[in-house]
Amino acid sequence: MAEVKYLAEGSSGPERHGSGARTARHDSVDHVSAELSTDYALDPITLRFRQADVEHRYNVQNYERHIGLTRLSIALGAVIFALYAVFDPYIIPEVATEAWAIRIGIACPLLLAIVAISYLPGFSYRHQALLSLAMAIPALAVVAMIAIAAAPGNYLYYAGVLIILSYVNCLWRLRYYYSILMSVLACAAYEYAVLFVNPIPTNMLINNNVFLIFGVGVSMFVNYVQEYHLRRSFIDNEKLRSEQRRSERLLSRSEAANRAKNDFLAIMSHELRTPLNAIIGFSEIISNQMFGPVGQPKYVDYAADIRSSGAHLLSIINDILDISKAEAGKLQLEEEPIDPVEALNSTMRMFRQRASELGVELSFRVRDDIPWIIADPRLFNQVAINLTSNALKFTPENGEVSVELGLNPAGDMVLAVRDTGIGIKAADTTRIFEPFVQVEDAMSRTQQGTGLGLPLVRKIMNLHGGSIELESVVDEGTIARATFPRSRFVAAQPNDIQWQAG
Repeated sequence: MAEVKYLAEGSSGPERHGSGARTARHDSVDHVSAELSTDYALDPITLRFRQADVEHRYNVQNYERHIGLTRLSIALGAVIFALYAVFDPYIIPEVATEAWAIRIGIACPLLLAIVAISYLPGFSYRHQALLSLAMAIPALAVVAMIAIAAAPGNYLYYAGVLIILSYVNCLWRLRYYYSILMSVLACAAYEYAVLFVNPIPTNMLINNNVFLIFGVGVSMFVNYVQEYHLRRSFIDNEKLRSEQRRSERLLSRSEAANRAKNDFLAIMSHELRTPLNAIIGFSEIISNQMFGPVGQPKYVDYAADIRSSGAHLLSIINDILDISKAEAGKLQLEEEPIDPVEALNSTMRMFRQRASELGVELSFRVRDDIPWIIADPRLFNQVAINLTSNALKFTPENGEVSVELGLNPAGDMVLAVRDTGIGIKAADTTRIFEPFVQVEDAMSRTQQGTGLGLPLVRKIMNLHGGSIELESVVDEGTIARATFPRSRFVAAQPNDIQWQAG
């Protein structure tokens, strides 16, 4: 009972620990989200970030991004304002000369001077108040024309103020309150001119003010909204960059952990092979009774079991060592000319006894005249062993496994292993090439294996410049095709897919 109680407590401990870890992670994420929300909080009136450094970064970035558009807008505004001079002789003919002097002699040069000043060294977003004068200058110039014009020109030119303020508000990409300040200044100057300097009829005053206030008000609201969205876009980009930097840090840590894991596996696999070789060797001596009878026949059977288990464990360790080397980029090819047919003949002889024990018919056929290839002999055999072993493992009794070597239409050498086993779902044909993954099937769960065979085959084929492909139908069987490129053939005729063995 004490043992049962201990197990029950032990099982709940990690669960509580895992729950606490998850809660801590969630709290950490929530804390980071709260910090980001605080850092990028916007004042709804001024549209300023509450954090001074964030506000500075935004202003610098926004100014550098839009200063070109601002300069272009001011310069084009000067050109457009000058072109409107053609209407002055028709609308205010009595002061057309004075209007041209105001328009072309004063306003346009001032606008172009502001553009030129913005190119001076040290000019930055802190000087945008000077840039905003470009909004007021042409509007005040029109107000000056209104102040000196006779009726009906003095009450028709309000449209010029409306056009100018709408133009500059919709194109202004810097601080919105500068545009509002200049707009209010221009409208106030207009009101003073038409009320006190050069009065216009009351009905025209009301009509002009309705259109002017509505048009300028809408354009100022548009300016506010566009700056709001510019700042929201800045927030999104900042958060995205923050997450990108975080992802890069996590990726770096993950890669470091993966390298450490691969190094550990390589070291441990190497260290385990030495004692396992001794276990296998001594158990083989005992099972063969090389130094005389053991005495008890069961001991001989036990020694054979030890040898078989040790050989299986050594095979797993070799797979782990090879795949960890491949992932670390340390698996190197020791290439030499080999005869694929002879190599596969030797491999098939290894599996005949096992296939007979499983009740599976194993066949090997060479379909074409196969040339010698340049490859790593051990890894070439490993491909054949892993594919054949996998096919036998998942083929039921009275099934068939056929191994075929031939050339495809492109002239590449293809090692095809076909079985009549349980098959693989189409969705699993990619996942099965991941290390330590096995298809979740009732039969596969009863089979021994680490899920390293096919991943190792793919890495070996990649090293040889080849490929591995699977075609499978559930409950019908699977075909695995390992393709070695024709560039690895020892002797080749360039325009002929038939090859002479070297």
